[in-house]
Amino acid sequence: MISWATYAMWLGLGLVIYYAVVVFFFKAKGSSILRVKRKAVEKKAVDDVLFKGKPTAQESTDVSTMAPVHSLVDELQALVNQAGKKKMEKDELSDRLKTLLNKYPGTKGSIYQNGITNLIEVIAEDQCGIHFSAEELSAMWDE
Repeated sequence: MISWATYAMWLGLGLVIYYAVVVFFFKAKGSSILRVKRKAVEKKAVDDVLFKGKPTAQESTDVSTMAPVHSLVDELQALVNQAGKKKMEKDELSDRLKTLLNKYPGTKGSIYQNGITNLIEVIAEDQCGIHFSAEELSAMWDE
């Protein structure tokens, strides 16, 4: 027969082992879970950098202005992501960014130009480790 004291001792030992395994698993897996959540927050932060100014009523209702901006942002993110994977040089990335910005002439001088410039700076440094100076970023729009 098993006494209540023996039962409580084995139950306590089982709980200690169970929680030790759970804590060990959380330490190993928990940090990766937290990194995934942080990336989602970083993506939202990139959107905040791009669209930090509130548009006026006329600009907010003009869908034809917003569509090219969203396309440009998608293409910028894809280009910089690809450049990061290929470990592209700064000059080559700069040339490709200039070509892409010239593809969307309507964004130059618009209210979105500063946001797009900030986005280029942030994602190039984040994904490629390439830092563009303010002069280099403004020169991308000139050509």
